[in-house]
Amino acid sequence: MIDKELIYRKINQLERALNRVKSHLPENSKIFASDYDAQDIVYRNFQIAAQNCVDISNHIIAEKRWEIPRTMGGGFEILRKHKIISSAIAKNLRDIIILRNIIVHDYIGIKIEKAYPLILKSFNTLSAFCKLVVR
Repeated sequence: MIDKELIYRKINQLERALNRVKSHLPENSKIFASDYDAQDIVYRNFQIAAQNCVDISNHIIAEKRWEIPRTMGGGFEILRKHKIISSAIAKNLRDIIILRNIIVHDYIGIKIEKAYPLILKSFNTLSAFCKLVVR
């Protein structure tokens, strides 16, 4: 049985992190590129939001006894296959995980001109994911 309390706790953590990203993300990528404190806050909280999505998807998959994802983003494809999320949301979530992995493993190599638009796009994707999971 799906642990709803766990799912809600993960969603709360995700939403808190997403709100921190929103409140510290400068209005454009040029300002963001020169504000290292904002980068630290945004990247860390983006990582937390992304990780909570993975945790939520893995919990649902495990409880439903569906196939095991082979990658961090693979769980979103499984949720899509079982009609929990749409193809577009699954793809966007996989992109979010790619950026999360870059943040975690190659912090210095982050290309802000690519990361910034993905972070902006992630607001709608992550909110939609939370709504679909709760439903």
